[in-house]
Amino acid sequence: MGKFVAGSGGIFFENEEDPILNYIISLVDDTRRANGMRAVYLPTAGRDDRDKEPIVTDYFKRHGFVQVDYLCLTDPNLTEEQIRETILSASVIYGGGGDTKFLLDTWRKTHADVYLKQAYENGVVCAGQSAGAHSWFKYAYDNTYDNGQYCLLRGLDILPYCMCPHYEDWTGFPKDVWMQEYDGLGVDNDIAVAFVDGTYEVIDSHRNPAHTAYYLPINEGFALHDLQKEPLVLHMPDGKGPYIYPKKK
Repeated sequence: MGKFVAGSGGIFFENEEDPILNYIISLVDDTRRANGMRAVYLPTAGRDDRDKEPIVTDYFKRHGFVQVDYLCLTDPNLTEEQIRETILSASVIYGGGGDTKFLLDTWRKTHADVYLKQAYENGVVCAGQSAGAHSWFKYAYDNTYDNGQYCLLRGLDILPYCMCPHYEDWTGFPKDVWMQEYDGLGVDNDIAVAFVDGTYEVIDSHRNPAHTAYYLPINEGFALHDLQKEPLVLHMPDGKGPYIYPKKK
């Protein structure tokens, strides 16, 4: 069991406070807090653009982190051992948005995907938004082709669903996920879904009252279920688990 928070769009390090970011930070365990919290930000999907580095660093430092690593995996001087050390020593790992295919190709080329899975299994809080979120799932729903055509990309398979961010805009997801072998998860902007040790909950930034998260189970023909109004048990399509239960309030 691990800790992963899947955000869509609308998560802002630029803001003085962000409810979703603060929730992510709250998941860090006491041992890591006592030893000094360390954040790792992965700008891979933005092709390692460093424009956000000052605001990302400032946000984490203001929230008690002693070190913030802006890990640019395309840096030719970065060794695999440095990648491994940086990822596995983190308290929080956060993936930014952008180009999903580039992100997945880069994570696999550098073997960062291997160490990200290890970090998750070791209890590091893993999170992201848009490309930095759905890449952790079995399949990532994305408009990654040059002509804007939507497709499903094979992700890290840490969570066993087809995940669609920006669901309020990417409305073709229910049709495109049809006949797939895994349940669907659609997340609107300003919303995140947290998977923590066998439970889940929807984290609402309250910036848009119409936005929510949806579960589309294969055994119901991918019918839409609003997880804020109807907290269902999430399951694997073969019915054998692992089951993920709504967090008790």
